[in-house]
Amino acid sequence: MELLVAVTQSIMRSVNTQKRPHLTADLAFGILAVLIAFAIRLWDLNATSLWYDETFVLVHAREGIVQAVTGLFREDNALPLHGLLLAIWIKLAGDYEFTARYLSVLLGTIGAPLVIRVGRAVGAGLKRTADSAAGRPMSGVGAGLAYAALPILVYYSQEVRMYALAMPLATGFTWAGWRLLAERGSRKRGAEIAYVTLGLLMMTAHLFAGLAWAVTGIWGTLTLVLTGDPASPAPPTSWKPRLSHTSWWRANILLAALAVPIGLWALWRLQTDATSVSAIPSEALRWIPILFGVGQYLAQPWTTLFVIVSLGAILACLIHTLRFRQAGSTLWLLISLTLPIAILFLMTSVKAKWNERYLLSSWGIALVVAIGIGWEHLLTCSLPRRLRSATRQSLEQLIPGIVGLLLIASWFALVAPALARQAEGTWAVALQDEWHPRPDFRGVTRYIEKHATGEDAIVVVGGYAAVAIDYYYEGPAHLFGIPLGTRILDTQNTADLQVLETLQQEAGTRERIWLVLWQDRLADPTNLVQSVLVEACHRLPVDTRFTNVGLLLFDIGSCRPLDQLATPAFPLDIAFEAPIRLKGYDLIQKDNMWEVDLWWHTTGDIDEDYIVFVHLVGSDGTMIAQHDHIAGDDAYPTSHWRVGTRLRDRFFLEVGEGTCRDCELHIGLYTMERRLLLADGADAVTIPLSYGGAGSAPQ
Repeated sequence: MELLVAVTQSIMRSVNTQKRPHLTADLAFGILAVLIAFAIRLWDLNATSLWYDETFVLVHAREGIVQAVTGLFREDNALPLHGLLLAIWIKLAGDYEFTARYLSVLLGTIGAPLVIRVGRAVGAGLKRTADSAAGRPMSGVGAGLAYAALPILVYYSQEVRMYALAMPLATGFTWAGWRLLAERGSRKRGAEIAYVTLGLLMMTAHLFAGLAWAVTGIWGTLTLVLTGDPASPAPPTSWKPRLSHTSWWRANILLAALAVPIGLWALWRLQTDATSVSAIPSEALRWIPILFGVGQYLAQPWTTLFVIVSLGAILACLIHTLRFRQAGSTLWLLISLTLPIAILFLMTSVKAKWNERYLLSSWGIALVVAIGIGWEHLLTCSLPRRLRSATRQSLEQLIPGIVGLLLIASWFALVAPALARQAEGTWAVALQDEWHPRPDFRGVTRYIEKHATGEDAIVVVGGYAAVAIDYYYEGPAHLFGIPLGTRILDTQNTADLQVLETLQQEAGTRERIWLVLWQDRLADPTNLVQSVLVEACHRLPVDTRFTNVGLLLFDIGSCRPLDQLATPAFPLDIAFEAPIRLKGYDLIQKDNMWEVDLWWHTTGDIDEDYIVFVHLVGSDGTMIAQHDHIAGDDAYPTSHWRVGTRLRDRFFLEVGEGTCRDCELHIGLYTMERRLLLADGADAVTIPLSYGGAGSAPQ
């Protein structure tokens, strides 16, 4: 206990030192926080492979500055400010893995001093209220240290994407917003220019950085309306001083006007972008503390302990702002820690697209600021006098500091092993079914280079991931993606039966096909390519497994032509009222499990999303087995089927013991409101089955 008290006294004396001969304590600790941020982000920078998102922007950046901007503007889901910066960077430093990621390291490191400034501003309050118990305002160093080591912020400061740029821009914008409210005179003009410029740049880096504008704009407006002019020492006596802060209104109106083209672009992307998320994640609120903590690296109970330790620091931060009546700081913290999540949920209900990284520039920055201020408050405050009468005063004064040290030590004790696992590329300990590591495209490519020949073909399903394989691959095999010619992750451009024609054309006379699978459910929702090759061609062994990416090898010399491998055993041509036709079916019995394959063909645009049902009905009308699912899988609903789509849909029926004499298959489509009728008015296709399950002509 005596040792703990002595250490606490030493640290508290250090953080309370106002001046040193050449260097203040704040500056020394601030520099240390920046150096820690840089070192952690540089740690094992190339431990994991570049993946699709990174190689996608690198492909565009390699094409030159102008081509990078125009190409990313057409194809990316973010405006191309980061792509422009990357194109300039690789011309100077090269497009190697390390140099491309090193730019993100530098951008992430720049964020550290900016977070320190925001932490200092929030800790001091708009009226520069000093912590009278400690004799000094907050330094912001605690926020800088939390920013330096939080694993998710480190991760996205190593990735070759726009998040590394958006985070420091949004942090600078937040600091400019505080200055715009608090400064007076000529400094206010500079803060106004910085506010508008940084706001425009951060939304040009990534649209979801606009959540920081939503937080700052609402916070600043409420602060002016409720508390008056923060820069004025006198309290407001009427509405006039509350509404006369012209620089605030002018800056936000100007930023809104300049952001109109960005908003129009966002509406366009809303219409053109597909999504991999089918609904609002029901457990998203559970994901947030785990993914912004250590949950993707450490198992329980350490994940929960980290959340508790972080909440303790946030509570100390709120105690600080309330104790010293920093209304503006309290309001900013409450809005920053709630509004971005609420907005993202609302946006997700319009367009189903959720990812925690969209919160990095708003909620994530507020999180580390709150944690850092809480640490500093505990280290620099003492208990109120009314609580010090029962025990020794000297010990009571140290209790908050001791608590602060324990919180900080616990926080970093949990962060350190999480960062070590992250540096090794280890993921998904606590979220085995909900989170996935970066795919090991580098390992896959090296394996193929070692074993492939010029007589091989490499097929990437989906085709957009071909850019990642192409970045690494230097061998002689022919490389192409399915669907062909696309670099965009788009579920409206998925594989149907025409893919087999592409396979035949591209593979030509080659003897083997390497099949690379990454997010193949989105590119090939009915698993057509893999299932056809597995069923018809000889599969060769691949003796290595790769993180979050599949690799299969097939001898196709005996199963060509590939475009003839997927034809229905029982051809049909049955029209529905909607522009869709059932072109045939296949029935395969495997013990008690029956596999029913249906073959669809669209002749026009389909406006609704239908569900397909396959019912096995006995001669007495009894339902023996059924399987209903979204046509083509939920990643590729019927409203996405384009004119001319030819699709195979697979169903499984558990029939049970014995045969099904005189059974029938009933096949149809429906919505929650009604069944889709056939062209002849029937509500289902009826297929009688002979003894043992073989099909006959439908009725």
